[in-house]
Amino acid sequence: MARYQTVVAKLAVRVPVNATGDLVTAGARIVERVAAVERVDDATVRGLEPGLNDTTVTLETRLVLVGDRGEDLAVVRRELNEGVGVTVQEVATVEVELETESDLEADAEEEEVGLQVAPRA
Repeated sequence: MARYQTVVAKLAVRVPVNATGDLVTAGARIVERVAAVERVDDATVRGLEPGLNDTTVTLETRLVLVGDRGEDLAVVRRELNEGVGVTVQEVATVEVELETESDLEADAEEEEVGLQVAPRA
């Protein structure tokens, strides 16, 4: 059995101009490349900064991470910052779960991943 942690994070993600899909999907794909990330759920755009070669997208998202880091948010922050093009702005709400991979896959199938763009206020 593997341990999974769920965290809520606010991340700045550099999305290349030639990325496929919309900014939310491309940003989530970049975050999923981080070794510790199993799945990205409920990603919402909270800010945009266009650049010459990329757009920095601020995503607020729920992440499912592989492994057990306990309640140490500094370890979570460090592991997420190791991702290319990913900078952590905030991390909160660590929940540790003991699940098998099949449980995680079943949860992913049951839930429709809510990727959306929040309207600017």
